[in-house]
Amino acid sequence: MPIPTELLVRITSRLVSAREPADAAGALAVWETLFGKLVPLLGPLSNELLFARSLIARQAAFPWLPQFEPGAEGSAFSVFRSALGGRTPEDIVAVNQALLEAYTSALADLIGMQLSVHLLNAVFPGDEANQNTLENSHDRQS
Repeated sequence: MPIPTELLVRITSRLVSAREPADAAGALAVWETLFGKLVPLLGPLSNELLFARSLIARQAAFPWLPQFEPGAEGSAFSVFRSALGGRTPEDIVAVNQALLEAYTSALADLIGMQLSVHLLNAVFPGDEANQNTLENSHDRQS
């Protein structure tokens, strides 16, 4: 079951600004924020495996992403980081949305939807109205 769309929109909205187009630094900052909160809970290996799984699952949709094989030298995140250089803002937003959707869905499969939504809300807090919408959306999906 996927993470509520409103939550993914909130997370990825950090990439889209009326003032500045998306860039690699913004995409990486979203992931670093997410990893900063989840790695202590999941552990570095579990986090790496979730990200690697997400990257592999989305490589067909983004042929410009380098092939990543589990067990390869370097991390999946370093492969992703290097692939963003020189990409258009549209490419950066699209790949980040796809990878976040895959990562958060895998997270929900691992630890459950309710806990995943609560953790993601803690990492990327929204306003009170948005919080209520997300919780109601989760209740309807349960």
